Amino acid sequence: MARIPEAELERLKREVSLVRLIQSQGHQLQKRGKDWVMCCVFHDESTPSLSVSDEKNLYHCFGCGAAGSVIDWVMKTQGVSLPHAVQLLRNDAPLENTEKVGVTRSHARHLPSLAASSSASAVSAVEDAALLRSVAEFYHANLKQSPEALAYLVSRGLNHPELVEHFQLGYANKTLTYRLPAGHTLAGRQMRQQLQSLGVLRSTGHEHLNGCLVVPVLGLEDGAQPEQSGRVMQLYGRRMQPNNKIPANQPRHMYLATPLRGVWNEAALRASREVILCESLIDAMTFWCAGFRNVISAYGVNGFLKTIGRP
Repeated sequence: MARIPEAELERLKREVSLVRLIQSQGHQLQKRGKDWVMCCVFHDESTPSLSVSDEKNLYHCFGCGAAGSVIDWVMKTQGVSLPHAVQLLRNDAPLENTEKVGVTRSHARHLPSLAASSSASAVSAVEDAALLRSVAEFYHANLKQSPEALAYLVSRGLNHPELVEHFQLGYANKTLTYRLPAGHTLAGRQMRQQLQSLGVLRSTGHEHLNGCLVVPVLGLEDGAQPEQSGRVMQLYGRRMQPNNKIPANQPRHMYLATPLRGVWNEAALRASREVILCESLIDAMTFWCAGFRNVISAYGVNGFLKTIGRP
């Protein structure tokens, strides 16, 4: 993706009204002096501590320290990358318009809400699939904004321009729960219960793959098993540490605590008469970056699935 010109970033910061953007999302701003204040959306509080300067077009929370421009606001509240945030703002701030303009609609991308239910067992498989897909998309956006995750890809020789997008690589860094309804609400409790049943969250509420490069195993569109088409079948996590110094009591390779299903790069089984089978996904991605697109991966040394050997 081409680098966004600095002049374009400055134009959006200057022309898109942060106050009107925040109001369009349904937040209540109160005038205080020459600025506006509201309860911060980045942490729980009952007394407004987030200040928005109409003059400077900036926000700052005196409670948690969150601060930035209109672009930062969109990235953090919508969970999107810089290019995505810029595109959203471009749609509502045409180049020919020199006045400040606010968006007329909310672009919020929340995790799917649960249907009213007394237990996680009542949630349909379709809702589970949608939620897991949203988790993978959130991790994918995280990776593209994370210097440490991108540096890890470089260190492993996995900084191929197509790899990240084609396989939707992601990064888990403790921020997923910020996108959930508050834990004291019914919706928040139900959402966390569903994420625990999917293996995304542990019983402690912490992200299972925290600190990991995340690789989704995606069902092949129009594949041999229609029920898996386009679905996230499993999430693989490769723990990252500076200089690869991973404590002995922590596993390097992790998966969700759900059945191991699906085949990474399943398209290779259809496109090639011969395939390269690797023990790990990291090895398989290394082959893929080297030009060997007929490569698949097992789930570790004990993870040769029947689906891999099917005709």
